[in-house]
Amino acid sequence: MSSTPRALWAGICCPALPLTAVWQLAPGAGPVAVHESIRGQARILQASRLARQAGVRPGQRLSNALAILPQLHSRPRCRQAEAGTLAQIALAAYQHSHQVVLAPPDTVLLEVGGSRRLRGGIEPLLDSLRKDLVDQGLHTRIGLAPVAAAACLLARLDRCISQPEALVRQLAELALDDLVLPSGQAATLSGCGLRTVGDLMRLPAADRARRFGPGLNRYLDQLHGRIDTPLANWHPAEHFSLHLELPVATASTEALMFVFNRALDNLGRWLEVRDQGLTRLFVQLIREDGGPPTHFDIGLARAGFDRERLLELIGLKLDQLHLAGDIDALTLKAESTSEHRPAQADLLSGTNRSDAWPALLDRLSARLGDEGLASLAPRPDHRPEKSWAWVAPGTTSPCQDLRPRPTWLLPSPRPCRHEHMQLEDGPERIETGWWDGQDCRRDYWIAHDRHGRRLWIFHEHKPRTGWFIHGVFG
Repeated sequence: MSSTPRALWAGICCPALPLTAVWQLAPGAGPVAVHESIRGQARILQASRLARQAGVRPGQRLSNALAILPQLHSRPRCRQAEAGTLAQIALAAYQHSHQVVLAPPDTVLLEVGGSRRLRGGIEPLLDSLRKDLVDQGLHTRIGLAPVAAAACLLARLDRCISQPEALVRQLAELALDDLVLPSGQAATLSGCGLRTVGDLMRLPAADRARRFGPGLNRYLDQLHGRIDTPLANWHPAEHFSLHLELPVATASTEALMFVFNRALDNLGRWLEVRDQGLTRLFVQLIREDGGPPTHFDIGLARAGFDRERLLELIGLKLDQLHLAGDIDALTLKAESTSEHRPAQADLLSGTNRSDAWPALLDRLSARLGDEGLASLAPRPDHRPEKSWAWVAPGTTSPCQDLRPRPTWLLPSPRPCRHEHMQLEDGPERIETGWWDGQDCRRDYWIAHDRHGRRLWIFHEHKPRTGWFIHGVFG
């Protein structure tokens, strides 16, 4: 994929991605930080505003930071969580464009030129995107440029430029410190008396390549759109799977429900962009002490996504659990349909009356378990006593046999005297079951007895002989 002259790219940069990734699930946790090991020493990588106000700084030893601010909470950097948060941003971007590109370590690009008309213009599109990210607790910067590489750079600076001529002027005014350069190269350029990109561009290209290497010229050409930036489209995963690390291990249902609430945000967006409906949710609660995890799942009577109902069902499941230890992580996986058709609302009231029965089934299943509920469904077998089966509630199966059948089937056929009955319709020969050792040969009739009841009787030839009542018509 490459940039085109008519393309317009937006960049979403999360400058505090390492901090956000490990503390996103604990808003309002006070002064927090994230640290990493550098040459065997734990040093602060990023710190929250409250921590910085107290004197905590990136690069500082963790022990020194704790001496300055004893109430500081710091967690080790988690690159897996960072990748997951970047994918979370990409999923939000995918709702506004089908061309989404990951630009690690902290930026996502999306082509918005083709989406502007659908959203009423670039400003409404970017405003909607910003609001969606804020609602997820993600603090980001958004840049805009007609060139993908420039959009990635301007996202760090929170600047929007839509015209190529304006982009050239703005790039020339940027300080060299604003560029994404290899370690030490900005200092080298500054030592040569260069201060802005314009100063750098006034040098002959051959001179730049000789003094600073060919990579600098390639980067400058990508920023100005003279060469294409290699880009690979990102797409949502085909199957939903989410692993969340809790900031603090807990067995509190209230705390776990807060985490589930955030997790359902991701699930809802994934279902929306994949145009699918949830059928079953699998949950694994992982214990801090390494003990055996706790599993439960939630099945839905109707495919869809009702956030409030899911939270209610999760709460019912948690109330029934006895957690043997604190939970420090959870995993969610989802089964979903390949196509989602939202339930239709009532034309006049706007409410979805047809949803009451599936909602009741979901609540009963969450309380009683999947084995606590069952319903009947037809099964293809000519023997009446074997032509039905217990199935999960909500399971539908069309009945292919359209011949008349009684409303009530007796638990077992009862002998009768056929001469006391008036045969009305028949016979219907049923001869089957040879494959499972329960073969039979019967002639069925619809008959009336002397009390006026309409009965389903048969004359059996095998394995026994005689007349029997098998059912009663309503």
